[in-house]
Parts: sequence; structure tokens; C-alpha cells
Amino acid sequence: MWAALIGLAAGVLGSALKYALDRRAKAYEDLWSRRLEHYRGVWEASALFSRWPRQEPTLDNIRTLQTTLRTWYYGDGGMLMSAKARRRYEYVQKSLTAIDGTGPDQVGDDDYTEMMEIFSRLRSALTDDLESRRKGSILYTLLDLARDRRVHNDLDNRYQKVLTRHRPPKA
Repeated sequence: MWAALIGLAAGVLGSALKYALDRRAKAYEDLWSRRLEHYRGVWEASALFSRWPRQEPTLDNIRTLQTTLRTWYYGDGGMLMSAKARRRYEYVQKSLTAIDGTGPDQVGDDDYTEMMEIFSRLRSALTDDLESRRKGSILYTLLDLARDRRVHNDLDNRYQKVLTRHRPPKA
């Protein structure tokens, strides 16, 4: 009799666990599909600061890019981003704003290089969200946490360089 009760309890717990795991897998699959659909737009927009071939963006291009990204973010894109991707998106917008504020109509080489790297970091975070370039493991997750901290510092340094170039001189 006890064996039957234990078997019944194990069966109920097993079914509940399977249901919960299946439901979680379905939610993750839905999120992944939605991310893939929406991340394509940001990926395409980031081509303004591509490595190959280099573009020649103007301040008007930057303003258009800022509007495109803001519309995407406050549409469905922003709510689908991981915290890491959102932090990197913030550096993109802050840096674009710094460049847009001052300077010649054409984006300078130094600013272009910084934006190229800042966008690269954003695209890397988007591929991490999609898990399209990595293996899922605990070791990778730990290494990714350390790498994310280094990238955060690198992004902050790049943003500061852009900001310094566009800050008005002190009187």
C-alpha cells in the first residue's frame, strides 16, 4: 500500500515537473522567435557604422538612426531585450546623442571607430540573447559574466572619448 502511494506521489510530481518544464520551454521558444524577428531591424540599422565597408554617415543620418532605434525600442524591441543588451543599447543612444550635439556635418574617423565598436558590442549582446554564437554551459555563463564586466568598462571608456570630443571647451 505504501509503495502504491509513493508511486502515485512520484507520478504526480513527475507530471507536474514535466508540465512546468514544457511550459517554460514553450515560453523560451516564443521569446526567441520574437527576438529574432525584432532584432533584425536593429542589426540592419547598425550598418551605418559597419566595419566593412566603412560608411560616411552625416549628422542627419545619426538623427534618423536615433529615431529609428527609439521607435524600435519603444515598439516591441525594448521589452524583448535582456538586461545586458539593454545596457549596451543605452551606450549606443548616449554616444549618438553626444556626436549629434556638435561638430561638422560628417562624422569624424575617431567617432566612427568608437561607434563601430559600440554597435559591435550591442550586436554581440543580441546574438547572446539568441544564443546564436555560443554553447550553453555553466562555464560559458561564468566566463560571459566576466566578459560582460570588461565590455561594460570598454563601452564606458568609448562613450567618454566621444563625449570628450564633443563637449564644449571650458572658458
